[in-house]
Amino acid sequence: MNMRRMAGYVWLLGAVVTAGWAGAANGQVPQPPMRTLICPYAIASMQLHTRGNHIYNAEGKMVVVHGVDLSCMEWSNRGTHIHRSLAVAIKDWHCQIVRIPTCDARWFGRMPGQSHGGRVYRHILDQLITYAARHHVYVVFDLHWTDMGGHPAALGQHRMPGPDSIIFWRSAARRYKNFPNVLFDVYNEPHGIPWSLWLNGGPSAGETAHSVVFYQATGMQRLYNVVRHAGASNIVIIGGLSYSFNDFGIAHGVLVKGNNIVYDCHIYPWKHHWRRSFEGAVKKVPVIFDEFGGDGHQLAFGRRVIAFAARHHISWCAWSFGAEPVLIKNWNYQPSTFGKLVKSAILKAK
Repeated sequence: MNMRRMAGYVWLLGAVVTAGWAGAANGQVPQPPMRTLICPYAIASMQLHTRGNHIYNAEGKMVVVHGVDLSCMEWSNRGTHIHRSLAVAIKDWHCQIVRIPTCDARWFGRMPGQSHGGRVYRHILDQLITYAARHHVYVVFDLHWTDMGGHPAALGQHRMPGPDSIIFWRSAARRYKNFPNVLFDVYNEPHGIPWSLWLNGGPSAGETAHSVVFYQATGMQRLYNVVRHAGASNIVIIGGLSYSFNDFGIAHGVLVKGNNIVYDCHIYPWKHHWRRSFEGAVKKVPVIFDEFGGDGHQLAFGRRVIAFAARHHISWCAWSFGAEPVLIKNWNYQPSTFGKLVKSAILKAK
């Protein structure tokens, strides 16, 4: 990939700056500039909407796409081989969709090694999304890690997002609302809470290395509302409980009110009875598997997931370029045994 050329694409993006950085010095949650980027490519046909329990594009054609997760932007300020990974995923693996995990504290520029309020971090994400748009590839923009409402030492995967996630999505949804190839995955893996808290938010707690942090969790309905109030009509992805594995509540009517909503399920070999956890939901609402994976001893499991998704017209992303369980052996992008299965399935469905 020509990195200078990619940077040039981003500078072509139009932008409207409506608010500056504010509040960090006086204890308020920092707010990144509210900027709206203009997609420089003619990809209006990629705009997605839901009807019944499936996803369709602007031309009314059912959309079922397959790809990989590009993990690293959740735990790194600049990513690890992230630009190259995106290029390989698109040009070599022929992915039609990629998932990019992110982190609210890095978006705000609060982590060690960051400056200018996270501007470099957001610029890298702009580059990735623009590059994907250029190649007509969908991006699942995923809030993966949070810091429980302003506790950077507690950064990681928690039960629920905190109040910072409202500001994160207000900024991110506005920034990418004109990119019809972007789907907003509002929180990676809710867990350890009742369905009422999942939907509506409320008091929650999480652990740091040295203490327990109590914070106000933000519910899925609120996050969906924030995306829509930012003017984004893009698909919103919402994961169930048990680390986005259990969709029983969704199947029984615990639903976020709104439109263009797709429910998520993460499937791994150690999650037994995986069909039962979401089979009821699949019949009623649109579902995506934006994480599934395994190792070389779990190929039969992988084939079953892929076959189930094909029967039910479900899109998926396999985990991961860069984190366990891995799809690649090295940064020459040699596929692992499970990666060979995934790559073959993507190429076959292309």
